[in-house]
Amino acid sequence: MLRRILSRTELAGKAVKDTYAYARQLVRGNAVVGEPAELATELPPVVLVHGFLGTRGTMQPLTERFRADGRAVFSYAYGRGQTSCLRRSAEGLVQQIASLRERLDVERVDLVGFSMGGLVSLHALNFLDGARHARSLTLLGTPVSGTWMGLAGVATMGAISSSVWQVVPHSRFLDDLVRVGAPSGVRVRQIFARHDAFCPLGPRLQGVAENDYLVLAGGHASLLINPQVYDAVRSGHEGLGETSRPTLDARHQPALGAYVRP
Repeated sequence: MLRRILSRTELAGKAVKDTYAYARQLVRGNAVVGEPAELATELPPVVLVHGFLGTRGTMQPLTERFRADGRAVFSYAYGRGQTSCLRRSAEGLVQQIASLRERLDVERVDLVGFSMGGLVSLHALNFLDGARHARSLTLLGTPVSGTWMGLAGVATMGAISSSVWQVVPHSRFLDDLVRVGAPSGVRVRQIFARHDAFCPLGPRLQGVAENDYLVLAGGHASLLINPQVYDAVRSGHEGLGETSRPTLDARHQPALGAYVRP
């Protein structure tokens, strides 16, 4: 019993520490170190997509770890801190990736979406022909079945933020994502934190392999700070083809009514 209490206390302390580290990165805003003009390795570039009220700074811990491994990393500021319509953010993401592919002359990219950023990425791949741009997608603490914390967002920001309506369980936006599941030809890995107060464990999406559904220690912020999470993200890129293009099927064409709010 004592050992269990000590273990829980240690985990809680680690989650608090990770949250503090996340907050430090948040205040950096969107001013981050410059991005590479060309690739240093044959591996595809990595595109990071931040979460609700997030900034490019919040993705800096992942950025630094990827760059230490020789990867070219890019991130963008989306929809007023992801408070705008997630469908509009997804449109911007597809445009940015297409531009990046042309500029760097690469076939595809590896996408990593944190929290709401994962929803934006999944929508982009499934409904905006974004799957042809992506080799893989890692979803970090992404509430694919919604979060009741969204109700708190509706109560406080619902008048100015359309995205909070879209993450309430059973919204049209989420139902479309779960119905379609993982895009064909793209490896999707879902990673959750066991003690995440913001994003409860969601279902394994259709098309996601059993070994690509992971639950790790920590809280919501730990998914960006904990080096073990980075190891899980990186391992999801291993063994993937460099230039093969995904094959899209009828499941992944835009669904009738997919653009009805919320």
